Amino acid sequence: MSIRSNLVSRFLVSFFAVFGPSFANAATPQARIRTAITDADRAPVRETISPRVKQSADLGEASSGRTLSAVTLHFSLTTAQQADLTQLLADLQNPSSPHYHQWLNPQQYGARFGLASADMAKVQSWLTGKGLQVVAVAPSQNSITVSGTIGQIESAFNTSIHSLTENGVQHISNVTDPQLPSPIANLVVGITGLNDFKPHSRAIVRPHFTSSTTGNHYIAPGDFYTIYDLNPLLQQQNINGSGISIAAIGQTDISLADVAAFRSAAGLPANVPTIVKATGYVAGTVSADIDEAQLDVEWSGAVAPNASIQFVTVGASSTASVVDALLYAITNNVAPIISLSYGNCESAWGQSSLNTLNQYFQQANAQGITIFSASGDSGATDCDTAPPADFGLAVDFPGSSPFVTSAGGTMFNEGSATGTTSYWNSNSSSSTNNAGSALSYIPEVVWNESNSTGLSAGGGGASAYFAKPAWQVGTGVPQDNVRDVPDISLNAAASHDGYLFCSQGSCTNGFRNSAGNLNVVGGTSAVAPSLAGIFALIEQQLGGGTTGRLGNINPMVYGLANGQFASSVFHDITSGNNNSSCQLGTTDCPSGGSIGYSAGTGYDLTTGWGSLDVANLAAKWSSATPTGTTSTTGTALSNTTVTATNNGNTCGVSGALNLTITVTNASTSTSLGAPTGNVQIVLDGKPISGAVVTLSNGTVSYSFTNSQISGSHKVGAVYLGDSTYSGSQGTLAADFTYSNQSDFSLSPCTNNTTVASGATASGITFTVASLNGFNGPVTFNVVATSSIAASYSFSASSVNLAAGASGTSTLTITASQTTTTTSSLRKNDRPGSRWYVAGSGITLAGLLFFVMPKRRRFTPLLVLLLSMGAFSISGCGGGSSSSNNNNPTPGGTTKNATAGTYILDVTATASNGLVHTSTITLKVQ
Repeated sequence: MSIRSNLVSRFLVSFFAVFGPSFANAATPQARIRTAITDADRAPVRETISPRVKQSADLGEASSGRTLSAVTLHFSLTTAQQADLTQLLADLQNPSSPHYHQWLNPQQYGARFGLASADMAKVQSWLTGKGLQVVAVAPSQNSITVSGTIGQIESAFNTSIHSLTENGVQHISNVTDPQLPSPIANLVVGITGLNDFKPHSRAIVRPHFTSSTTGNHYIAPGDFYTIYDLNPLLQQQNINGSGISIAAIGQTDISLADVAAFRSAAGLPANVPTIVKATGYVAGTVSADIDEAQLDVEWSGAVAPNASIQFVTVGASSTASVVDALLYAITNNVAPIISLSYGNCESAWGQSSLNTLNQYFQQANAQGITIFSASGDSGATDCDTAPPADFGLAVDFPGSSPFVTSAGGTMFNEGSATGTTSYWNSNSSSSTNNAGSALSYIPEVVWNESNSTGLSAGGGGASAYFAKPAWQVGTGVPQDNVRDVPDISLNAAASHDGYLFCSQGSCTNGFRNSAGNLNVVGGTSAVAPSLAGIFALIEQQLGGGTTGRLGNINPMVYGLANGQFASSVFHDITSGNNNSSCQLGTTDCPSGGSIGYSAGTGYDLTTGWGSLDVANLAAKWSSATPTGTTSTTGTALSNTTVTATNNGNTCGVSGALNLTITVTNASTSTSLGAPTGNVQIVLDGKPISGAVVTLSNGTVSYSFTNSQISGSHKVGAVYLGDSTYSGSQGTLAADFTYSNQSDFSLSPCTNNTTVASGATASGITFTVASLNGFNGPVTFNVVATSSIAASYSFSASSVNLAAGASGTSTLTITASQTTTTTSSLRKNDRPGSRWYVAGSGITLAGLLFFVMPKRRRFTPLLVLLLSMGAFSISGCGGGSSSSNNNNPTPGGTTKNATAGTYILDVTATASNGLVHTSTITLKVQ
């Protein structure tokens, strides 16, 4: 062999050692900027305005001198790159593929799926030319972060950033979509860092571990090991997470002393977490997030005691958030497992944000990263935080992404075997047994402890955005053509039984403080880090390192659930529900009562496949055959809208409702053709048998006819995807009346009203009319879906209709409250407009940062009160609190409504239970 050929051979060996076999057929990214970058030719980057802006009072332009430290441009994939990535993700999970588990690193990912280096240089040159400082370029070449003053950002991005106040707290946010030079805008899938809205933690729970003081039960690490069968791994096989890293994602600094105190109290070996400072990091502790962060670090490390815990945080940064920390963990390949306890209902995320995050989740899977995300704590109504729910059925994102594993919630149910009988010792064991007192697995039901003051139940249901992944199959999986959640569940109970943890100096004597009180936490926020710990054990058993990575575990989880070992791996949860009481007449709640899902055999929309026997999971993992690895459905995002062609009328529909369904390209690529394939028509989320229609140039018409329904219902269209596009769905809300039974109509069914703060709006006259011989009283009521200081009065609280007659009542709205007025309104701090009224299931508004921690905690004082029997659970799902807002202002003062846009539901209810609803959009100036 010649010297030259020998050098070539060595080069090739080195090349493939670095870039791997899966790189062989990949092309280097091609430059996409082919024209000059000029400010004269600009295009908007849409869907970047937070929904909380609408609920805030605008104070005008923000101080131009304030620095925004982490404004990030995220770059899209080309059509060819997305197709390549889709195939790669399938190959990585297909045991018969030569690329099976041949994970990429960030540099390899960037060389294949990132922005061309020439384009990155041009973008960077333009940004620095505007006076902005480049803070970071992602190793995967798909984002660039800059800092600059508000004045510089406004000028460069051609946007307007204002000061706002929300519930008395001052914020800043862009109030217009940024506009970038078209050659750059065409590359950008999303921009983050333009506001400082941050997630908040304001929830309360009650748990149980065996306490020598009270006799109650709380979960210590030793209990978890016993209940979920970890001891055979930990004690007999020495599988303890050694050599595996877990990234816990947060947005505050933590106390390492609290972590050490927790591990000492639990009898765990000393193991100091590593603090990873993400882009935009600013030192400091955020009181609203510290408990969440301590929980995530302590319990991921408790389940995998020897794992390396990487706490990835932005500290107390004013504008960077937990999302920046998440993306940093992915693009820098910080760990093979990520635990995320923050999220929000899908409708509160802008489409740009959903696109951006979902693209990064695909990158994570390509690098072999497994992501666990809490499914939410508001049951089946994730957009709500307090009962009665009025935003309808909803699920939590990121958990609803097909590239993420959604972590649901259960609660223990000893039945008649309580106290010190068959499941618990009378006292907790010593720290040598990791403070455990549980004796065996304890039967579980769906976690649901919601009460009149707060929603506390495991999130679950059908996505309003993502189509059914090919791997999501099996007994009990709904035939709804959409992504369903959760996937796996563990204990998340608030009152029975929560997790011990240490935070803010709460553990000075074991798990107790100096007053003898315990610090306890529950919610699906406890499930995500626990699952992360479990799969760290699985990865260690598989050999660790790059080869032990698992990527998207969902195909294997569903493979196990469909295999012969399902009954030994999963505890099938068949009792309970995640229902929420709902506001009569609101979406999904035409007649009041409650809405949600019940547990059943196999998969269900409350706990997924149920909880785990970890020893059996580890033993049977390698024997599973993954599901869905041969899917040909594309991943380019689509957008489905449903409109009524009855002159746009969706009010009092009797007989046929004629629909036009349009499916469009929702990705940033302009080179894709129109979506093709089929659309399934659904009613209230359930497919209508035989109602499948075929698109022609991205559109199709359908006539919905059903004389057997009355009241507010959702008619939807689920696009099933094609080889280029993933599925999506759109929904149209309509108020139906029986065509052949006694009923009445309500009009108008929508109304837009503007009023000055403190003033009285023009009256809105509502008409009810008898249909098919209806007679009897009809009562009017109004409820707001967000907090507003306003008062309401009807000219007639009810109308007594005679057969064939009609009647009216005029609603008067005053944008203020006085001490003598008790409003029927309730507070709901969760953002999000009534997106379903507009017609599209993905007409979503929002910004990336408004996400909520999925966890609950007790203060030591409250735990003490609870142990005395004087307690009531209050709080809300997703870390946002809700409370009644009916208390008069002391001293007889008048409180004017805060400027913003509010949604009001007007219901007309008959004595026989028939309900019709009208929606008012009220703008207070």
